[in-house]
Amino acid sequence: GFSKSIFNVARNTEQSFSTVATAALELSRQGLKSEEVVSRLNDALILARLSGQDAANAVGGLTAAINGFIDRGITSTQVVNKFSEAAKSAAVSERDLAEAFKRAGAVANQAGVTFDELTGIVSAVQQKTARGGAVIGNSFKTIFTRLQSIDKLETMQNLGVQVTDASGAILSGTRLIENLAKTISDLPEAKQLQIAEDLVGKFQVAPFVSILKDFN
Repeated sequence: GFSKSIFNVARNTEQSFSTVATAALELSRQGLKSEEVVSRLNDALILARLSGQDAANAVGGLTAAINGFIDRGITSTQVVNKFSEAAKSAAVSERDLAEAFKRAGAVANQAGVTFDELTGIVSAVQQKTARGGAVIGNSFKTIFTRLQSIDKLETMQNLGVQVTDASGAILSGTRLIENLAKTISDLPEAKQLQIAEDLVGKFQVAPFVSILKDFN
């Protein structure tokens, strides 16, 4: 039955049996049951075709996106559809998005960033900087971690940025960026750059400034 399912996926996605079997093996290594493997297999092979990745990398990107936001109930079909829609509307590829989610998905979710918000951020920064999904993902993994650290929250508070909600809970990573962007928008660019570098470090400043401008 499992072999028949693999043949069906190969036919439906216009991939070779060998390619689909490789993807099935990668999924089964994650401890998924055969039914779960089959349900994700078709979406993984569609992502491979759209992104130009091999089966193993497509499975890895899809799995990282799902696992990073597993508490939000995201499905493999939703991941592929959202990546595809983003690629149609911005200068970003499904490969860039998959690579970014591999690196930043779990941290972004922990920082209260939604799946759609991270997709939008990666798309916007890729369109402006052309740095590639892997680099952007690593940057925002660092950015979200640093922004919600105690010392950086205090720095933003001293600038007049709202960092907590009415109940005292720390705002999500995207809300912090949005509030910071509004607060410093009237400052000279040199001062904005200095603030950005102080918050996220010189190696992450380019994508951070890019998304600050995008929020403005």
